Amino acid sequence: MKKVKLIICPTEEKIKILSSMAKDKGFNNTRFMTKNEFFEHYFYKIDISIYYYLMKKYHWNLDVVRAYLSYLPVIHVDTLYTDEKLIFLQELKKELIDNGFIKESNSFHNYLKNCDIEVVGYYDLDKYEERILSSTFHYDGTFSGECYEFLTMEDEISFVCLEIRKLINKGIDLSHIYLVNVGEDYYYTINKLFSFYQIPVSIPFRNSLFSTSPITSYLRTGKIPEDASDEIIHKALQVFNTFALYSLDDDVVRELMIDKFKHTYLDNPMIKNAVRICDLKSRSFNEDDYVFVVGFNQEVLPSIKKDTDYIEDNLKEKISMYSTSYINQREKKIVAYLLSKIKNLYLSYKKETPFMSYYPASFLMEYSIPIIKDYNFTYNYSHFYNKIKLAEKMDTFTIFGEKEKDLEYLYSNYSIPYRSYNHNYSLINQDNYLKNIPYPLNLSYTSLNAYNECRFSYYLKYVLKLDTYEDLFSSFVGSMYHNILSLYREEHFDLEKEYKAYLEKRDLSFKERLLLVRIKKDLIELLEVLKGQQLLTGYDDVLTEKKIEITIPRDVSVKFVGYIDKIMYYKRIEDTYFSIVDYKTGYIDTHLEPLKYGLHMQLPVYLYLIHYGKVFDNPIFTGIYYQNVLFSYPTWSLKLDKELKERYYLQGYSTDNIDELERFDSTYQDSELIKSMKYTDKGFGTYSKILDSNQLLELVDYTKNIIEEKTDSILEADFKIDPKVYNGENISCRYCSFKDICFHKDYDLVYLNKENDLSFLGGEE
Repeated sequence: MKKVKLIICPTEEKIKILSSMAKDKGFNNTRFMTKNEFFEHYFYKIDISIYYYLMKKYHWNLDVVRAYLSYLPVIHVDTLYTDEKLIFLQELKKELIDNGFIKESNSFHNYLKNCDIEVVGYYDLDKYEERILSSTFHYDGTFSGECYEFLTMEDEISFVCLEIRKLINKGIDLSHIYLVNVGEDYYYTINKLFSFYQIPVSIPFRNSLFSTSPITSYLRTGKIPEDASDEIIHKALQVFNTFALYSLDDDVVRELMIDKFKHTYLDNPMIKNAVRICDLKSRSFNEDDYVFVVGFNQEVLPSIKKDTDYIEDNLKEKISMYSTSYINQREKKIVAYLLSKIKNLYLSYKKETPFMSYYPASFLMEYSIPIIKDYNFTYNYSHFYNKIKLAEKMDTFTIFGEKEKDLEYLYSNYSIPYRSYNHNYSLINQDNYLKNIPYPLNLSYTSLNAYNECRFSYYLKYVLKLDTYEDLFSSFVGSMYHNILSLYREEHFDLEKEYKAYLEKRDLSFKERLLLVRIKKDLIELLEVLKGQQLLTGYDDVLTEKKIEITIPRDVSVKFVGYIDKIMYYKRIEDTYFSIVDYKTGYIDTHLEPLKYGLHMQLPVYLYLIHYGKVFDNPIFTGIYYQNVLFSYPTWSLKLDKELKERYYLQGYSTDNIDELERFDSTYQDSELIKSMKYTDKGFGTYSKILDSNQLLELVDYTKNIIEEKTDSILEADFKIDPKVYNGENISCRYCSFKDICFHKDYDLVYLNKENDLSFLGGEE
């Protein structure tokens, strides 16, 4: 039987070998594996069940378990060890074997008997790996070249860009140009400067699922938002399938799942004709390749390992592992060997970043590599970047009185608006904007309100996504209240169970736990109040956390989405009478008058959603209300007793139809359900908030018009700075987190007169 040629190599090297074999038509009887794949088959596969078993039984954290398991391949169950750590690992391996977690594959060992193994691209194997693969690395040769020194990372990458532009001018194809030794700290600078020099570069960004907002939302709420991308949903399902046999409420499973999310990455499409970033050890280079090795700094290249492993150097010899000192010495030889094989090589290092100072790698001195400290920067390839450099050099001259090299040359060739600032929003290209925003474009009351308060604020928050999520305790408590209130009417609702389950989603401080004592007491009281209020109404049916989605017909896909906390309703023949309740955990302002300017639209938006969202076949309005469910205690008040009694009352607008109102609130004449609601033979009380049928229709139409008008403005990329001042108060900037970005002027403010009634709807309040 003809033997199989088994090549053990990194994935990038495999692609290169396959390309070469395709030309020679030499695929027959050749197989490929990465090193990890080979040793998983040779020893055993470590899956989730092993981690779960050890973490659950011994209460070890994941990093500890991972460290222990990494040594088990070299621990033999029939060897007599004398060191405590080795004995411990041996007993651990025996336990995993006895419980069926470790099963070595005899079939793979038999398969290897018919294989000729060749190792390509792996130079840093451990001692036991070299023994199994019959492969060792040895290099006593030398390496010659030169290395460029730069003060900053930006200077270093500018050098790389200039040299690449020279190569492009010589006709060198971008697919033959590589950057190596590039840490993630280089990505921003590379992305910026390469764009300035108009050089395509394929940066291998690694965005984990854990870093995405849908997964953050899932870990907080237990649900993945419906607007999550298909890729995120697909990869999340793969993670969920890994834990299909486990309870997701288990703390250990949650820790393992979070780790899986952190190590599951979104796809990063590679640009075909572009400069590539790769690892020095992951692939070999051809004679016509040009390789830029950046960051040639001490402890970075060659990488330096320290003797901090669980198994120290003095024990590694006993288990067929190399010592740290040997690995470090070999690492230098590996780097020298790999660099010596590159024909067209550029080396460079930086001396500092804004946060750290760096030293050149001692490797350069050991191999007597000449250091070039005065690179001649030219200004022939990027006018835009040249202007930036001029501004930087002018800063140095203005602030420190130091005239840097090339300042006079740049100053004589470029005119820039130095020390001048235009805070105005610069229009973005509408076509590019529409191509890059996610579809469908999801709008909501919250985003629309942000746009109406200040268009530029919407741009920063929802287009550029500069707003960061803050995990505040108040937000956590508010979400908990909403969660409990969406469940409490269920038949088998268990407050204690749901309460404890929600608290497990957060690591609580001692102070927070103390606050929760009072909060839980208030929550119990609230639920009793709600049950009592239910006895006052004839609206027995309730929808909670109701999602309503409306498509707004435009050239691009637009959806208006809303979640209504509670819809109370009852059906009579074909009609459905409904009231909307939105829970609030802070100050309540029920005034609808600012609706004229697109402000205070939350309750009108809910009416719009029910009317156009086809929630009910024939909806008939009864009321739109806020309900305070969480608040601060007043320290003193002349009306404290009254405030405590009415604190859970509904606050908002009711129908003027007495028959419908009475059905909803049996106490409407002196209401125990709706704040300020009174009715006598003379009519409604002075402070009762009432909407007649005409105002209601106008309210819905007015809201619809605002939503569609602002949708068009958003699609037109109209993001001018225009904070609103209503009744003399700047309502847009008081809580805005972008004050240090917009620098608005007085002439940007839009002054709005206070509205005292709803006459703009076509009727009197």
